[in-house]
Amino acid sequence: MFIIPRIMTADELLDMAFGRAKKIRDRDKKIMTMNKIKAVKKGLHDALKNYVRAFPSFDNLHPFHYELLDLLIGINEMKKALASLEWAKRKIDNIANYGIKRIRKEENYAEIIKAVYGRISSIVYEIDDSLKFLGDARKKLGKIPSISPNVPTIIIAGYPNVGKSSLLSLLSTARPKIASYPFTTKGIIVGHFYIERNHDRKKVQVMEVPGLLDRPDKDRNEIEKQGIIALRYLPSLIIFLIDASFHCGYSLENQLHLLEEIKKFFDVDIIIVENKADISKGKTSYFKISCKTGEGIEELREEIKKRLS
Repeated sequence: MFIIPRIMTADELLDMAFGRAKKIRDRDKKIMTMNKIKAVKKGLHDALKNYVRAFPSFDNLHPFHYELLDLLIGINEMKKALASLEWAKRKIDNIANYGIKRIRKEENYAEIIKAVYGRISSIVYEIDDSLKFLGDARKKLGKIPSISPNVPTIIIAGYPNVGKSSLLSLLSTARPKIASYPFTTKGIIVGHFYIERNHDRKKVQVMEVPGLLDRPDKDRNEIEKQGIIALRYLPSLIIFLIDASFHCGYSLENQLHLLEEIKKFFDVDIIIVENKADISKGKTSYFKISCKTGEGIEELREEIKKRLS
């Protein structure tokens, strides 16, 4: 969703800029020196400008994306890092322009270019921590799936290991890794399918959120908080999955208490689904499925279409 170019470190930026300048040749030493400084200025200016422009405009982000980025990276920290790049760009421009101005009036070209390169290097090294921070932020942004807040969205929620990933793979195009231990989902996973009625084809976003535990929000870890943010802003419909077979490792009482908490805090239509019905033999009165055998999946799909039509 967020396409950001690889962000170079201070050493890499300087190697790039000075490398370009080194290739410049001219019989007139004055012109050659000015052109070298201009090349360094342009290389650094363009790189820093492109980095700043590539990051999203935080003030225009949907609240879901804003809170998610704040959780995973830190909005204020990103703003400070980007502001330091803007500062460095202006300083480098000023240093280069002043150096060129001196060359036009003086003849000690070697001394001037050495001073200009030295001052520019100091500025770039001063923002090295910001460059590294933004490089890490870029990697995290690259792992966020493409999520559209304006598309009808189904969120599959519930305790860890109740079968959310399995259900997501059966309902949509997503192919999550599935493993039989808690918190296998480390972030939000998204898939899609289409509802077709009366020649109308509507795209639906299906999202699995990380396993939630029945505890206060302040005690939730980063993985759980991603799920809470998604539940707060995105769902048109929630599928709350429970496991009455107890193979998930959590009691039915705890799972139902979490369901009540979700009902209390999120005013959204909910389908309560008992998974692993082939093992539990249907201990509850809720909608029953088995992701393993396929029991109830088509009926659930029809119920989803009915709710979203």
